Parts: sequence; structure tokens; C-alpha cells
Amino acid sequence: MVTVLLADPALAALADRFAERLPADVNVVAVTDFSVDEFRRLAADATVLVNARRPIDAATLAMAPALRFIQMIGVGTDTLDRAALADAGVAAAFNPGVNRTGAAEHTIMLMLALIKRLPASDQATRAGGFAPSEIISRGIDDLADATVGIVGMGHIGQAVAERLVPFGVRIVYHSRRPVPDVEARLGAERVELEELLRRSNIITLHVPLTPETHHLIGAAELAAMPRGSYLVNAGRGGLVDEAALRNAITSGHLAGAGLDVLEHETGGVNPFADVPGILVTPHVGGGSRNSRKGVVERSTANIRRFLAGEAVVDQLPL
Repeated sequence: MVTVLLADPALAALADRFAERLPADVNVVAVTDFSVDEFRRLAADATVLVNARRPIDAATLAMAPALRFIQMIGVGTDTLDRAALADAGVAAAFNPGVNRTGAAEHTIMLMLALIKRLPASDQATRAGGFAPSEIISRGIDDLADATVGIVGMGHIGQAVAERLVPFGVRIVYHSRRPVPDVEARLGAERVELEELLRRSNIITLHVPLTPETHHLIGAAELAAMPRGSYLVNAGRGGLVDEAALRNAITSGHLAGAGLDVLEHETGGVNPFADVPGILVTPHVGGGSRNSRKGVVERSTANIRRFLAGEAVVDQLPL
């Protein structure tokens, strides 16, 4: 019997859905945490891994000697050591665009929650008070007439841009290549990163995490942003230098930050719990019902292709 292991505990709730869409002779199992002991036990006979956040390196692969294929649930592949996969003869594929709607809407939600002071308002009223002047005096901003800088204009970046247009924002973006359709259809302007940082009231990150983009936003970049501006990151935690972000918020240079991702998520700890200006959600932007449905359908279709000896879709070059 073939074993498919869901290697990220966030996927455990999808085990039954995976089993329903895979052949009867496929055994679907799932980890409940990121412990090494549990993974070693469950991965011993696994032919296929379905993964999101678990780092897959040579040591991890050594615990799964029967492994031949890894299906990533979304567009992110930074958890994979591709050289180690190539050495072990393990193929991998990803799911670009599968969660674009959920991630884009979550990004807009973070923007609105920040500029409308939602966390502070909720906290104040839960404490039993009802003093609007206290919140208003801190400053409430509007998306209308704001300049939003989008770093990365792939599937999710474009979905964010499309949803921002009705609010009346100005959109500038930075990407390796121009996206003429976005410029013509949405009025977005492509600029260098330095100019985007300087001009934007809100900056949102939607690029993959690579050695080149690690800590793309550090102390110098945060200092270049206008005082009172906001940073949103629903991409990958490693894009932002978290120590520099903490300093930018606590010093008052930035008005706030909204993060759906952290640099170190597998420990399950929010390093900004003591910083009121940083709103953190636990990497749920791509977890909407529609996104999860797409993840299951596309991942299981690819696993079926692999098991049948057919070419998989969106295979990663190793």
C-alpha cells in the first residue's frame, strides 16, 4: 500500500478529503505537530509528502527512505532544499495561484484592520469602554487616495491590485519584469524598489522567499518608508528583518504592520505579542474554504498522476 503523508500539522484536517480523492489502496496519514519523532515514525514508509511549512532537507529526507514525490500545497517552495531533493531522486511540484483569492482578501483585511485601528477598537470595547475619541485621536486613515506599493506582481499581487482599485488607491509596484496588463487595466505604475518605499503609504509583499529576497525589507528599507506608513506581509516571513521591524514600530516611525507570516513559524510562538502596533495572524491567508478545496483537488490530481506514472503539473526544476 502506498502511503501519502501530510507533513504539516495545518493539513491534518484535510486528511479525509485527500483520502476520498485518492485510490483506495493509498493510505493517507498526517502529522499532528512538527516534532521529529512523529515525523520519523510516519515518514518511514511514505512514498509521497504533502507539505507547506516543514523544512525538507537532507536530514529530513533520510527519515523518509521510500519518498519519491513531494506536493507543495501552494506557491511557496522555500522550505525545500532542491539540491537535497535532486541527490535523493525526489521530484516535487507546487500549486501556483491556488490560494490567490484567499491570500489577496486576507491582505486587504490586514490593511483595513491596521488603518482603521480595528485591534485597538476591539480591545477597548472588550474592556467595557466605549470612548471613540480615544481611538480617533490616535489617527484613523482611509484607503481612498492612499498610495499602495505592491512588491511582486504574480498571481496574488495582481489579485490584491484588482481588489484595491475600487477603493480609489494609487498603485505602484515593483517586480523583476513589467506586467503591461496590470498597468493598462488597473493603472498601476512600475517603479524601482527604492521609489516604491519612498512613495507608498502602505507596502504589501508578494514575492517568493529566495536567497536574494531574504530580509528584502530591513532597517534601511523601513527607514526609507514615510513616517506613519504601514507594512503588510502575507507572503513569507523571511522577507522582513523582524528585529528591524520591531524597532521601526516601537520607535514610532511606522504606524503599524500586519503579518500573516513569520520567519520562524514551526515553533508556534508570536514574537510580537508584546508590540501592540504589529497585528499577527497565524498564516491563514490561504486557508479559506475555497482555497482549501482547490488545494485538495489540485494536489490529489497531481498525486494521482505521479502514482500512475504520468507527468505531474507544475513540477519544480531541481
